[in-house]
This record gives sequence, structure tokens and C-alpha cells, in this order.
Amino acid sequence: MNDKIKKLTASLKPLLYPLIAIVVGLFAGGIIMAITGHDPIKGIFGLVKGGFFSPYSLASTLTRGTPVIFAALSAALAWGSGYSSMGAQGQMIIGAITAAIVAPLINAPGWVVVIVTLLAAMAAGALYSLMSAWVSARFDAYLLVITLMFNYVADYFASYLTNYVFLDPNALDKLAIQTQKIENGILPRILSRYTTHYGFIIALVCVALVYFIVNKTSFGYKTRMTGLNASFAQYGGIKAKRTMYLVLLLSGAIAGLGGACEVLGTKFRYVDKMITSPGYSWSGITASLMSGYNILGCLFSAIFLAGITVGGSVVELSMNIPSEITAIIQGVITMLATARFVINWKKKQNGKAGEQA
Repeated sequence: MNDKIKKLTASLKPLLYPLIAIVVGLFAGGIIMAITGHDPIKGIFGLVKGGFFSPYSLASTLTRGTPVIFAALSAALAWGSGYSSMGAQGQMIIGAITAAIVAPLINAPGWVVVIVTLLAAMAAGALYSLMSAWVSARFDAYLLVITLMFNYVADYFASYLTNYVFLDPNALDKLAIQTQKIENGILPRILSRYTTHYGFIIALVCVALVYFIVNKTSFGYKTRMTGLNASFAQYGGIKAKRTMYLVLLLSGAIAGLGGACEVLGTKFRYVDKMITSPGYSWSGITASLMSGYNILGCLFSAIFLAGITVGGSVVELSMNIPSEITAIIQGVITMLATARFVINWKKKQNGKAGEQA
């Protein structure tokens, strides 16, 4: 019995720090609400209620959470393997614009259009991620910096295509910068009354597949070993460069798939800045940090962050509380999650220094 309790405690221990970060983040949000003359208890309760406690709000949360889950998975896979890729945003953009271009060109039944479009978006995201990995390896540059720069390249490239090559001339809103609407081959809603579409189901399948790959395959073992100690992994026969390419290939494919699901399930076209403005990738990175790169933890962290964003919009309308408070809460959570890894890194460095002494 004691062994079972110990195992349960050990399995729940990784959840402790994220829960503390969430509580502190909500507490910080409550302080801001109090300073600005609002009731913090009503505000925080309204924030949580507005994101989770009604069918409509929960559907809105899952809809927003879908691309965040993909971004969180992409980041967790890369960072958990020791590769500091910040490229999920650019890869999602490339996947989204690819989906918006490919889907209208295919004259086939809807399910065929969906499958071909999703595969094309995955290939585009994977290729774009592979390009950043190659540049980093070829010129011995920091992967984090390279992938950040690639995000801007992807955003401006997609903006150019949308403005000058694939702009919809029949758009009702003349100010809208968007591609042709996809009429055939969209991801249907799970329930017709609500906005949550089958992209969420695809995200859940991806979580299960990535969890299996990371925890149940030899490739997953290699990525975990690389993430724990790259030098030791290489000494043990694991080819670090090859592993990096494979990890970032898979990471980019997941991000590209997320961008395509947003196009096929929500917008039905590519709208300029549709990935960057909502901050899907940054929320995904925050979710992966919160969970400590735990694959299942990414799912719940992403849904939580999506929920407080939706709840922030609700309390802004109902209580006149600025929705920017949710950004403050996310910022505090990110700061605490980042501090955790800095502390662990310093402990490792101190341990190495002690061994050398």
C-alpha cells in the first residue's frame, strides 16, 4: 500500500509546480484587478467561469485551444529533446498558407481534400523546420535565434502571397487581406451548435501518438537521452545531428498540421496575421514550459491557457475588466516556469563545478 502511495505521489509531483504557477498567476491577476478598482474574487471567478463553466464557453475554449495544443506539442518535443526551437509560429504559418493554397486547387470529395491538404501542410511545416535546423548546423548558429528569425520570414512570406498572389478578389470586406474561401474540404464541427471542430480530435490523436513515440519507442528514448545529456548520448552512440533533424522534422510537421487545422476548421481561408495576432505559438510555448515538456501535461496546460483567454474576453464585456489581465497572468506563469528551468540549470552547473573541483 505504501509503495502504491509513493508511486502515486511521484507521478503527481510534476504537476505541483505548474499548479503553483497557475495559483500565483491568478493571484497576480487578482491584485491587478484590485488595484484597478475591481472585485478580485468576482473577477477571477468570472475569468474561470467564462472559460469553462458553460457549454458555449467550453466550446470556445477548445476551439482556441486546438492550435495552442499543436504549438505546445511542437515545442515540448523539441525542447524536451534538448533543441531550443522557437519555430512553431513560423511552421504553423507555413502550414496554414499551404492549406489555404492547396485545398481550393483539389477537385475531389471533401474527405480527400482534407487528407491531402493536411498532409501537404505537414510536409511544408516539416520542410521549413528542417531548413532552420540545417542553417543552424551548417553555420554553427544558435537554433533558438535561427528559428526566431525564420518566424518573421514565414510571416512576411505568407503576407506577400496573401496580398499579391492569392488575394481573394471577391471578398465582401475589401479591407480584409485573405485568400479564397475554401468551400469543399473543411473540418466539420463536432456539434453543429458549437464552434469546436474535428481539428480538436486530430490534436488529441497527435497527443496520443507523440506520447507513444516519446515514451514507448527507441527513437523516443534517444530524444530523451539527448535532452538529458547530449554529450553522454553522443558518447553512447546516439547520433546527435541525425536526432536533431528527425526531432525538428516531426516538430515542424505537428506545427504545420496545427496551422492547417486552423484554416480548415475555423477560418476556411488564410487571413493575414491569423496565426501571429492570437499568439497561439507563444501560448503553446508557455503551456510546454508549464508542463515541464510533459506531453500529456501540454494538453491540459494549453486548454487552461485558452480558457483564461476566452474568460478574459467574457469578463471584459460583463465586468469591464481589461482582457489584458489574462496576458499578465500568462506572463507570470511563464516567468515562474522559466525560473524553474533556470534553477535546475544552475544546479547542474554547480554539480559539474563540484565534480571538477
